Order: sequence, then C-alpha cells, then structure tokens
Amino acid sequence: MKILDRYILVSFLKNWLISFMVLVGMYMVLDMVFNFDELVAMKPDASGSATASNTLVSVLYNVGDFYFYQSFLFFNHLSGIIPVVAAAFTLMRLSRFNELTAVMAAGVPLLRLAMPIILAGVVLNALVVVNQEFVIPNLSHKLSRERDEVGGGTGEQSPIRAMQDDHNSLLFAARYTPPGDHGPAELLYLDILEFDDRDRVTGIVTAERAEYDPGERVWTLTNGMRATGLRPDEARPAPQPVATWSTNVNPEEIKLFRKSDYVDLLSTERINQLLARPKSYGEANLLRVKHARFTQPLMNVILLLLAVPCVLTREPGHLKAAATKCLVLTGIGMGSIFLAQQIAANPPDLRLAAQWPALMAWVPIFLFGPLAVFLLDRVKT
Repeated sequence: MKILDRYILVSFLKNWLISFMVLVGMYMVLDMVFNFDELVAMKPDASGSATASNTLVSVLYNVGDFYFYQSFLFFNHLSGIIPVVAAAFTLMRLSRFNELTAVMAAGVPLLRLAMPIILAGVVLNALVVVNQEFVIPNLSHKLSRERDEVGGGTGEQSPIRAMQDDHNSLLFAARYTPPGDHGPAELLYLDILEFDDRDRVTGIVTAERAEYDPGERVWTLTNGMRATGLRPDEARPAPQPVATWSTNVNPEEIKLFRKSDYVDLLSTERINQLLARPKSYGEANLLRVKHARFTQPLMNVILLLLAVPCVLTREPGHLKAAATKCLVLTGIGMGSIFLAQQIAANPPDLRLAAQWPALMAWVPIFLFGPLAVFLLDRVKT
C-alpha cells in the first residue's frame, strides 16, 4: 500500500501544481483583459524622451509587478477549486486507464485509494492559512494599489463625505489621495464639523490641505482654522489657527470606509484589534471576514469530499457523467459560499449584527458537510 499511496500522492501533487498554474494564470489573463487600459496608464515622461521600446518594457514591467503580488490573493480565491480539479484529474486518469480494476481485484476498496488525496488536501490548506495570515498582510501595501498606480499614477482619488471619527466629528474633503511612492496620504479642501455629546455643532475646522504623518499619527494642516460659536445663542469669537488634527481617521480607516474588500488583506489578529476599538469602520465586513477565515479551510476540504465520490468510479464509460456531476456539485458549493458571504454583511436585523456573519459563515458547511458524507458512503467499492 505504501507504493500505491506514494504513486497516487505524487500524481495528485503534480496535478495540483498544474491546476494552480493554469487556474491562477487564467484568473490573471481574464483580469488583465478587462482592465488592460488601467494597466497601461503610465505617468507622462517629463523629458519627452520615451521611445516605443521603453514604453513596451515599462508596460510589461508594470504588468509583472502588479500580478506577481496579486497572485497571492488569487491563490486564496481559488484555494477551494484547485484541489478539486487536481483530485478529479488524478482519479479520472486512474479509472480511464483501468488502473482501478487491478487495485480492486487485489481487494483494495476505492475509498482507500482516495485517502492520500484527502489527507494531502487537508495539509495543503495550511498554505492557505499561512498565505492569508502572514504573506498577504505584509504585502497589503502592494495588493491595495490601483492598477493605474503601478504605472506611476497617484491611484484612485475621490472625495470623502461625512466620515465620522472617534470624537464624533464629521470629515468632508474635496479629494483624498492615498499614500504611495508619490508621498503620504493627502486631503484637499477639507471641513471638519465638531459635535458635542448631544450632537450639537460646537465648531468647524477648515484647511486647504492636510498631509498624514504616520509617525505622529496626526494630519498636518495647511492654513488650518477653527471657528466656534456657530449656534445662534453663542458668541462668535475670531477663528483660531490650527496646525494639526489628531483623530483615529488614518489611511487604513479611510480604506475601510471607502473599500469593503480591503479587510480581506488584513490578518485575523489585526481584524480583532480593529473590532476591539470603538467606532471602527466596516464592522460588518470585519466580522464577516473573521468568521470566514475559520470556515474557509473546512469548506475547502468539504468541496474536495464532494468531488471525490463523483469521479471515484470503477466504470470508465461513465467518466463524462461523473465529471459533469462533479462540476455541478462543486459549482453549487462555491456559489453557496459566495452567496453566504454577500448576505453575511447585511444582517436582516441590527440586533443580529454580531451573530449573523458567524451564522452565514457556517451555513455552507451545515448544508454540504452531511451531503459529502452521504456521497462518500454511497461509493461502490
């Protein structure tokens, strides 16, 4: 059995590597096709000496630089389907070349043949955990870049409207520029409305420009002024100059405020830290991703257990039907994961806001876990 286990395991690992390269490569190509105009958007050459060959080399470098880091994220997205494809091709090959017939003639059950594949699939899930908890968070500054930012642009610039901080103030800015190679994060023409505990306006801070200082964790204001006495029953003193603005609003909080998918780049430890802070932005998405991190490896194994009984057949003439059944079942499983993730961030009742993401994270497991056990039990061995 050791020789047979080693043979099946080596075949599965080879197919896993091939599936990884093919699926991640297809993901890259499709993403590139739909977003190629952003990838080739380069910063104009001030000297005007750029040639066609230099431009081509720069575009290729930008594409490679962007998708090299994105491949780690693509791997996480495809971590459930890669072992399914590898297992399907491994078992279908054994059946097609009648290798299963000889094994069954020796008295070896078919489920015993699938054991190395299932164990390898469980172990390979460790790569997903390591990638998500250690690799992706350390590369978040690269993975959060916009495509046109790779070519020397400033990335996505947009206004900020009514972003609340931990002091109950509201931030309005005409334009926000995220940090990058061009410099630190920047706000242009900002207004900060200050409120008291009874939500009454107590003052307003205006500035032409604000630049974030990550060392001091403050915004350095240009021509900043604070005006108070805005209510009719208050005296209105002369505006006072303001040099800095101390707040919990930082580039990371702004990303959570503007982009719900930024939370996918954070480690679970960092998510727990954000959830522990009062008035952290994107709390629903933080809870959704926190619970999904725990259930994703389990669901990856369940998808593999769904696929194995579909293609583990002793009749080579039924391989097409087996492959179709495998495709349909795993497709429904992947669809249920996607649907549960979308629903998890939108609880039907605010009283269920803390429990709803956990429930939605476990729903696919409750549905497909028993089904996988039932299908494995029905395999004709």
